[in-house]
Amino acid sequence: MRAVVLGSTGFLGRTIVAELARRGHAVVGYSREGAPCPEAPAAAYDSLDVVAASDSDLDACLAGADAVVYCLGPDERVRIPRPATTFFQRLLVAPAERVAYAVRRCGVARFVVLGSYFTAFDRLHPEWQLSARHPYIKARADQQRRVHADAGAASTSMLEIPFVFGSLPGIVPMWKSYLVDPLRRMPVGFVPRGMSAAVTDRDVAQAVSFALEGRTSGSMPIATDNYSFHRLARVMLGALGHPRRPVVGVPNAALALGMRAEAARLRLKKMDSGLDLARLPHDLIGADLSLDTTEFGEAIGLSPRTIDDAVIATVRASQ
Repeated sequence: MRAVVLGSTGFLGRTIVAELARRGHAVVGYSREGAPCPEAPAAAYDSLDVVAASDSDLDACLAGADAVVYCLGPDERVRIPRPATTFFQRLLVAPAERVAYAVRRCGVARFVVLGSYFTAFDRLHPEWQLSARHPYIKARADQQRRVHADAGAASTSMLEIPFVFGSLPGIVPMWKSYLVDPLRRMPVGFVPRGMSAAVTDRDVAQAVSFALEGRTSGSMPIATDNYSFHRLARVMLGALGHPRRPVVGVPNAALALGMRAEAARLRLKKMDSGLDLARLPHDLIGADLSLDTTEFGEAIGLSPRTIDDAVIATVRASQ
């Protein structure tokens, strides 16, 4: 199979390129830098800015491909000029839609897009109104609908990705500033009371391979483990050499006060967030976003298990 990976230099993109090459596929990785994948020296690579690319540029990159994997887009943690809706529609929705049209024009048989598991909860629990409240989740839901509609005859899979752990040389985990550094500095670990599904970067790469082999299609969240923030902090503190440091769960109401202060600070700077910060504790980080690892792991070729080893590797890569 000739597979094109768009976004091949990111944390997940590199792991996907390496996994597809390991399985014997001919892989071409595209990124703005055009950098090779250190984990897959035999893979080809080239430069492409998907956001700025013309339709003819996209067609030239996808010509002759049997499969395309889309690993691009900002995540919900970015702080951006207001309004967030415009930013995410421009960088999440529009490029994916244009690639979906190119997939159709070029007759690509398989198309896999990495999305967010927030859309799974938006779909499974419409009463939560996640896409109505949070611009990032609205953009992810729009991206999902348009990709499925525009890719045409291609067998399209949207893999809805939860928390991801693991490490690659030269890439600083996003967990460093978000959780690892605060746990390292503080004498007490203060964490939300919610839970989340989780996977490793290799799990994502295996799920992509499973989808490219035609064994699934449509939209599906993936999960091999579930973590409360308390358990996650305990594993991270052990890796940091502080296994006995106390961990305290912060009530959603207290978290919301801090989040409102952050939202006010952003407004003063005319900045925005992809998530409604005032609703963030109740809707997301203080909620139960766990998933059935049998239904959403084994169904996509993954083995439900503890992934503490990947969390520990994440911490070590953050130091």
